[in-house]
Amino acid sequence: MTETAYRVIGQRVPKVDGVERAIGSALYGTDLRLPGMLHGKVLRSPHAHARIVRIDTSRAEALPGVLAVVTRDDFPELEPGTTAPLGEIPIDLVSLTRLIMAREKALYVGHPVAAVAASDPHVADAALALIDVEYKVLPPVTTIEQALAADAPLLHERLMTAGVEPPPTKPSNVSRRTVLERGDVAASLAAADVVVERRYRADAAHQGYLEPVAAVAQAEPDGRVTVWTSTQGTFTVEWQLSVLLKMPMSRLRVVPLEVGGAFGGKIYAHVEPLCVRLAQKAGRPVRIVLTREEVLRATGPGAATIAEVKVGAQRDGTLTALEVRMWMEAGAFPGSPVANALLVGGAPYKVANLRLEGFDVVANKPRVEPYRGPGGPQANFAVEQAMDELAQRLGLDPLDLRRRNAVAAGDLLPTGRPLPEVGLAQVFDAVARHPCWTDPLPTGRHPRGRGLAIGFWHGQSFTSSCQVAVTGDGTLSVTIGAVDITGIRTALAQVAAEEFGLRVDQVAIQTGDTETSGYSDVAAGSRTARTMAAAVGGACREALARLKERAAARLECAVEDIAYVEQRFLVKGIPERAIGLAQLARLTMVEAGGPVIAEGVTQRMPAAPTFAAHVADVEVDPATGKVGVLRFTAFQDVGRAINPTQVEGQMQGGAVQGIGWALSEGEDFDERGWMRNASLLDYRMPTALDVPPIDCVIVEVPAPDVPYGMRGVGEVPIVPPAAAVANAVARALGERVAHMPMTPERVLRALRGDAFGQV
Repeated sequence: MTETAYRVIGQRVPKVDGVERAIGSALYGTDLRLPGMLHGKVLRSPHAHARIVRIDTSRAEALPGVLAVVTRDDFPELEPGTTAPLGEIPIDLVSLTRLIMAREKALYVGHPVAAVAASDPHVADAALALIDVEYKVLPPVTTIEQALAADAPLLHERLMTAGVEPPPTKPSNVSRRTVLERGDVAASLAAADVVVERRYRADAAHQGYLEPVAAVAQAEPDGRVTVWTSTQGTFTVEWQLSVLLKMPMSRLRVVPLEVGGAFGGKIYAHVEPLCVRLAQKAGRPVRIVLTREEVLRATGPGAATIAEVKVGAQRDGTLTALEVRMWMEAGAFPGSPVANALLVGGAPYKVANLRLEGFDVVANKPRVEPYRGPGGPQANFAVEQAMDELAQRLGLDPLDLRRRNAVAAGDLLPTGRPLPEVGLAQVFDAVARHPCWTDPLPTGRHPRGRGLAIGFWHGQSFTSSCQVAVTGDGTLSVTIGAVDITGIRTALAQVAAEEFGLRVDQVAIQTGDTETSGYSDVAAGSRTARTMAAAVGGACREALARLKERAAARLECAVEDIAYVEQRFLVKGIPERAIGLAQLARLTMVEAGGPVIAEGVTQRMPAAPTFAAHVADVEVDPATGKVGVLRFTAFQDVGRAINPTQVEGQMQGGAVQGIGWALSEGEDFDERGWMRNASLLDYRMPTALDVPPIDCVIVEVPAPDVPYGMRGVGEVPIVPPAAAVANAVARALGERVAHMPMTPERVLRALRGDAFGQV
């Protein structure tokens, strides 16, 4: 299908599920009510690091209205050494089972220690207060520096650092060292005309999804269990439940509900295993809905990070060397996205001498989870500031410096893999001619600056599957296995309509559960729309091929002589010999062969990396340190925009989240490991008053060997914003702010010359 042939793809089609969301009929986790349903509550550790000596639940169990209590004893021990396939941040099974319920130790404030199910939420709260837990409190590790200290308390007494030669003989709080390198970095830095060296820090930041974590479980007398949940991965939850509870998948059914935001934070099964065990014990359905404080204290944020960057260049701006050392907090259990971060930091630039070294560090905080481009914003905040400072030192235009050193098709990523065709050059062209870059920066009451940053995301593939059924009137019913967290049902309806020559309203599309749809991996990694579109498109073409066979039989000709044009199957060269789609579809209901139902499956699709560039104009009040974003423009190569409106929504959403992390969002812990801002009053996500309208420029350079040329669009928009804002602040003030978020206090410290990161 050529570009000019598209009828529906590329159109701004309204969301197919827009009405039900607007009128409130869409079913979310907090909406579900079942007869006899009980209310579940979780008892959480008040200590960041403590051995659990004893748990006594007898008084809670005796409280009227309490029907079930579970602790660590209700969950099986698992074999070590197996990693769970949970999106872009894997976790081993022993850690996973201890994440949902503390065993030997509580490893962060908020770590689940017990759970109850009661007839009333107030009774459940009272029951939690009656559970007696004896702790032996241990010194907590609350920062990366503390974790790395020679005398640091150990979170895990058997944790040996992987990736170190010779292998260590003593445990530590560093779980893994990752190195990506080529060339001679030390010699190249020594020979460089200019070297920029600086240290940066990023605080942990939460995904900030609107809907809290929620799930309902119902256990039947025959042992079957149904779970309704707000999740990014229906089959991922089923797999976790099967492993954590040692139940066969044939006895489990997981039904996805609508998702009120996730951004990577609804992949791990936080409450689903607790709901199941409580429901099994109580013999009644159980629902757990976390409070906002529980969400912030006990679910995984994006990782806190320290990064040291050295970049060297010739006087003409040619990069000669890039060195990055990064320490990333994993939280209570190993598995930060430090490898992703290293790749994102080094991928945009063609540099012969490269050394990227990362360390995965555990600390007494909630285990980190994916957050939209996991690791990318932190790495980009450091590397893109260093590139901007290099341009200043060399007296070069920051766009020209990046253009000179940008990667193109065939260049090697830090991992050694060559890049396919990408649209970074076209993104730069779009920036160069846009008013956000060419217009002079207006003057104002306070100093102003303009900042540029570019971002990269590699994208994932994994498995996607669907089923396309041709109904009796020639319309389509499409069932997908992936959860819709970004409006993909609309895009996929457009794909199906395109393939069949239908209107979008002639395609019914729904997300199936684990018993009604084929296996699909988690909706994450900027993969879902791209891979599911390939599956739906393939299934549609398979269905059309079968319909052509039926048409050929009816029209008494060879299959290869059948053409499908405008919902009609006709004999090539004899257009009057034809049968309409609707008529043929009706015949499939009664004739031999039966209804036409086709399946589509995609696995290991070719890589389709994507690049973005963001431009920010800011004004900084030097008296208060407050940063105001005046103008923000996002440029992105999307390959092919199936629905430009939805693509722009992804670009705008990522930009707003990135601006929030840049200026106000960061988890604040005291020395005891208590999060001091565990409410939306104190955890400052930006509102409509804090950000300007986000202008979007869509660049379309189709990805090679990918259906419709699509690239993933959801994650790269969060990668450049913080660096773009930081570069704008630096150009306004003449000082770098090297700590994200760049709060007014940190801006004022930078103006005094003592901002974190000065080397």
